[in-house]
Amino acid sequence: MRRFAPSALFPVTGLVLLLTVMPALGQESSSRDSLKTYDLSEIVIGGQARQDDRTERVFRVDLATLSRQDVPDVASTLRLLPAASVQTNSRGETLVYIRSAGERQVAVFMDGAPMNVAWDNRIDLSLVPSTVIGSMSIERGAVGPGYGPNVSGGALNLQSRRLASTGTLSEITVQGGGGGARQIRGLHAFRSDAGSILIGGTLAKADGMVLPKGTTLPYEPSGSRRVNTDRSESNLYLRMDRETARGRIGLTLLHATAEKGVAPEGHLDPATESVRYWRYPLWQHSMAILNGIQQLSRVQLSGTAWITRFRQDIDDHTDVSFSTVAQTQEDRDVSGGFRLIGEGGWSSLRLRGISMVSLSGHRQREKDILDAGAWGPNQHYQSVLHTLGVELTSGDPYPGHWALGAAWDGMATPETGAFPSPGGFQAYSLNAEWHRRFEKKGTLKVNAGSKPRFPTMRELLGTALDRFILNPDLKPERTWMAEAGWGAERARWAGEVLGFVQRTADTIDQENVIMDGKSKRRRINLDGSRVVGAESMIMIEPGDWISLQGHITWMRPVGLDDGKERHLTEKPEILATVTTRIQPTRGMGIDITKIYTGRAYGRGVDNALEPLPTSLRLNVRVSASRYFSDQGLFGQLYAGVDNVTDQRHLSQAGLPGSGRTARVGLSLSR
Repeated sequence: MRRFAPSALFPVTGLVLLLTVMPALGQESSSRDSLKTYDLSEIVIGGQARQDDRTERVFRVDLATLSRQDVPDVASTLRLLPAASVQTNSRGETLVYIRSAGERQVAVFMDGAPMNVAWDNRIDLSLVPSTVIGSMSIERGAVGPGYGPNVSGGALNLQSRRLASTGTLSEITVQGGGGGARQIRGLHAFRSDAGSILIGGTLAKADGMVLPKGTTLPYEPSGSRRVNTDRSESNLYLRMDRETARGRIGLTLLHATAEKGVAPEGHLDPATESVRYWRYPLWQHSMAILNGIQQLSRVQLSGTAWITRFRQDIDDHTDVSFSTVAQTQEDRDVSGGFRLIGEGGWSSLRLRGISMVSLSGHRQREKDILDAGAWGPNQHYQSVLHTLGVELTSGDPYPGHWALGAAWDGMATPETGAFPSPGGFQAYSLNAEWHRRFEKKGTLKVNAGSKPRFPTMRELLGTALDRFILNPDLKPERTWMAEAGWGAERARWAGEVLGFVQRTADTIDQENVIMDGKSKRRRINLDGSRVVGAESMIMIEPGDWISLQGHITWMRPVGLDDGKERHLTEKPEILATVTTRIQPTRGMGIDITKIYTGRAYGRGVDNALEPLPTSLRLNVRVSASRYFSDQGLFGQLYAGVDNVTDQRHLSQAGLPGSGRTARVGLSLSR
């Protein structure tokens, strides 16, 4: 079979997008938060930007809120989003679930380009830098066809920072904290009437994760820090925008690199279980994203092109001492793609046509060091994902709005290494939404649709250093979803409540299998799964000096197998986050955040489900800021403590979260 090089597509992609004058999939918003130097524009997939009064389903977190998290990575900010749970798995990857939908069902976008590594359709969000982000938003339910395939669980949109007004800004922040954590980050930005540029970067290190008191891991050395959880990371990013009377073009460059250890499953006996003793001596993720928008007469052309390179090395050690490497695996991924959208309207209707293609190549080789073996042969894999869709919407969003969309999604596997090809997959997608605003009362909203989720190349063909047994009969998932809710907004408060249901057929899960006296895992299709739930969100400002914002999600996630119901693994039944912000005096701020995680279930070695403990974590942050007008300098000193009560939190059996951790930092900008 002739090998396809994904890089061959990139010049063609660039030419096509330049001919269409490259759109940035979204419009600028003039809203600003308390950090007034930044523009909180949102780039939402789907041609014309969807404002809140258009779909009423986008939940956004602004820069001011993100900046108060004081973390170098995106993962630590995700519990600010409703229905989002964050889990670090046994591979050391930190992933996001939305409404109990797995990480491979949730698409993550940066400035309109997918960040997920196509080999496994997920991205370790603990290594995606938060300092790049100007705002983030989440869209749940049946999203439009512009998002492309494999979005049955919703989409997370990350938008890069950008100055909101003409001028310059320089900023530097230094921070230290528990577990030997330290970071320094800086940026410089410039904006004129014609365009803008922003460049920045971060250096961050940590010696290890602090364990909650009383944590017992029988097959791991005891101590105040979790074994093998040190990390070192750095990133650089650049964002440039050029604006004209009829359009806009933008370029984002991002390079993130890291080295880190992986916490082993300390509750498993390595004599009988296959325990990962892994380290990542190399983790790199680089992206180039070109996007823009151009108005041509009555037609708006939009598009995004991207090139992504991902590199990862895995060292598998013999035991918990991490002194001897037994095997090593080298992963190299290159992918690229484009999304083109044409949109026009007549009367009160707008029609949008969408085309999206994403090509990826994965190269992998392994070496057995204990047997003094040389590198094994390179195994090459390729996949192609595509979407062709249309969406018809009402033109005027007020007082009511509706949208109908349909798409044909596909996946091809041109090259599959040493394994036989599983063939291709084809499936349809549907989405429908309607909302109606009732004057001085509120807004009624309804959303429904159906989305497929194809197995990833890793699920089909990956053995994870002999930890998994392949299942050649693995099938795609199909999810049907619906939601309805009511929202209202007044001068001092806003709130929303909605219910939802998701029914998935052929849910992809895994089971433990004993082979050669050791426990291994295998991907399987359940008959299906069902998630029924309700969400409630509220924002209250009883006074100028105090505000409260929170959300709670209740879910009942069950798997359906052989006519019987069982709990889905590692899917909490309740997720709640409430933040109170107090500003007792000018320049002083106090943030108090409570995070509750309800009952979830882990899988035991005998495939039996075991309940995981619930947790209520308390985070507190205090800041004092001052503006020195003579020098034009703004300074902020802050200190915080996460998990004040040192609560034990388990998102997966044997992998506890961090205990009580303090930090202090200083930020200067001019």
